[in-house]
Amino acid sequence: MLDIDDHFRLIEKAVLSGADETSASWRTASWARCLQDYKLDPSRPQLVDLSSREIRSERDFFDNDVALATSELESTLMMIEGGGYSAHLANCNGVIIAERRSKDSTYYCGTDRIGAVWTEEVGGTNGIGTALKNLTPTAVYLSDHFFADLTGQACASAPFFGPDGSVLGVVNLSTRNPGVPQLAHRVVYGVAQITADRLETAYFRKFYRKYYTLTLNIEQRSPAIIAVDSDFRIVGATRNARAQFRLDDSSIGSRSLWGVFERIRSNPTIEYLCENLREMRMLGSGNLIDVVLKRPISASPAAPSGGAFTSGKTGRARPVRKITSLAECAGNDPQMARNLNILKRVFGSGLHVLLLGETGVGKDTLTRAIHYESGRAAGPFVAFNCSAVPESLIDSELFGYSAGAFTGASKDGNSGRIVEADKGTLFLDEIGDMPLQLQTRLLRFLETQEVMPLGSGKVRMVDVQIVAATHQNLNEKVAAGTFRQDLFYRLAGTIITIPALRERTDLDFIIKTLLDQANEGGSPVSISNRAMAALLAHSWPGNIRELRNVIARAAKLASDGIVQEDDLMLTPAFSPRSGPIPPVAPAQPNRDVVVPTLQKKDVNLTIPSKIAAHNAERDAILNAIKLHGGDAVACGKALGISRATLYRKLKQYSLSLSGR
Repeated sequence: MLDIDDHFRLIEKAVLSGADETSASWRTASWARCLQDYKLDPSRPQLVDLSSREIRSERDFFDNDVALATSELESTLMMIEGGGYSAHLANCNGVIIAERRSKDSTYYCGTDRIGAVWTEEVGGTNGIGTALKNLTPTAVYLSDHFFADLTGQACASAPFFGPDGSVLGVVNLSTRNPGVPQLAHRVVYGVAQITADRLETAYFRKFYRKYYTLTLNIEQRSPAIIAVDSDFRIVGATRNARAQFRLDDSSIGSRSLWGVFERIRSNPTIEYLCENLREMRMLGSGNLIDVVLKRPISASPAAPSGGAFTSGKTGRARPVRKITSLAECAGNDPQMARNLNILKRVFGSGLHVLLLGETGVGKDTLTRAIHYESGRAAGPFVAFNCSAVPESLIDSELFGYSAGAFTGASKDGNSGRIVEADKGTLFLDEIGDMPLQLQTRLLRFLETQEVMPLGSGKVRMVDVQIVAATHQNLNEKVAAGTFRQDLFYRLAGTIITIPALRERTDLDFIIKTLLDQANEGGSPVSISNRAMAALLAHSWPGNIRELRNVIARAAKLASDGIVQEDDLMLTPAFSPRSGPIPPVAPAQPNRDVVVPTLQKKDVNLTIPSKIAAHNAERDAILNAIKLHGGDAVACGKALGISRATLYRKLKQYSLSLSGR
């Protein structure tokens, strides 16, 4: 703590020196106000404490959830444990209305108690009062205080603002520790700002809990959030959002979101955008902004895919999966682009869809995407896995049952998945595992669109788009008599084959997309060239499901924000049908530069023939590298294979694009 005379001379010198252009100019300006405007004496503090009745009045004046704030203060103290700081909440009048004290009371500031008034006019230069005066975060360190008696303590304060842009209150972190390092106090100053931002966001979302909220990533410290109704009308905006997008009071309640951002093609519903919207383009500037659109907190989602969280029977919140867009499903692969073009044309036309593909290629993901980008998006999406339900229960689960239909049946009955999907989409996964008896009943429904639950004589008409999927060969099952041929043709109104991951030409694009998704909300993560080459060379028997797990794990293990090859922890490559790829004898490259198209299969070959085929394939790759100077794209085209397949072959034969 400074001597009173020394502290007064410090203040006097700073104020009388005139214009202060240093980093402490805010302090000089505050000291000047204290001396000249408020007529305060730095040696005689006259602090004010309110009575219990007055404190209740100030809490009522705050007009917000104090419990929410105190909970946030508790979380804040956990971030700065060991510094002797206590946390306080002051209202816009500068009155402390809530606090959470440090576990160690050694450095507790007795002046920072509930009911203390800390406006600048009363408390001189201090965190709460000066932050309210300037409406900016303020760190007051020891001798920065105006009153000499306070120069043994440090405080860091940050104001937070309400939905209308006016100041709600101040978060204050203080300690009476004259030995606290200034660098440590700067860290606490940052924590105060983070807490204020979180409080501002929490109060805004609570105030607009019945509306959709659009959070905009504009690289600003304070949150930029816009609240809109179901018609995209702007009903509220945080202070930062108002400043960034020029939203004044006349705009709130009258201006459309499409008056600020470019309208999205096809005019999707706001429910669809909650799952798929990732960025928006500003009108005028054309700048793309990353965004997150959330549903009303108080509204229940219309479909299982809606909302950020749903509540199960246990009452605990569980996250709901995000919906991948059709554009993300297609990537840059020509076959997938053609598949989606077909789906868009036939979906909802009365033709049912049959999806074929290996396990993990994303049949469920594709079905959800087409549902939410179709005319059925307003209806429910219902998924039913035919292999995950016991055979004895499939009938009742799919077609429903009436009350008391059988022993153990629910007293309220069960409408069944087909009826649940009325006006929407029913996804029948693993259709190849459906029992023959149920196949007959499903066929009858597909022909009549009528459902009669077990134990009920009532028939109900249902309008539903059926999408069936399987990884099995249904032609073989039909030939074996385990799958009805007439059901196959009824389901196969449109047959879509989803390529395996190793067959896609855009594997590098998918890898980068999944890496971005795994890194949402965290620090940027990139991938090294060696790691990318290893991913492209892998055979991916588990397809996108396997790749997603590998990427998510690698992103967590990456050091310095770069995924290295060791972070991938890839399992040995397997051929999808024949097991581990066998090693082959080395071969000498041919002298003539001839690049034949690679054979994709070498089935029914003898062992010597297989070795000869492998040798020929290795020679072809070497010749392609020699001819095209190690250009991966050109080599792949010359060999008739994708770049991902080329990298896989290089790994198989222990080659590199340098030809060694």
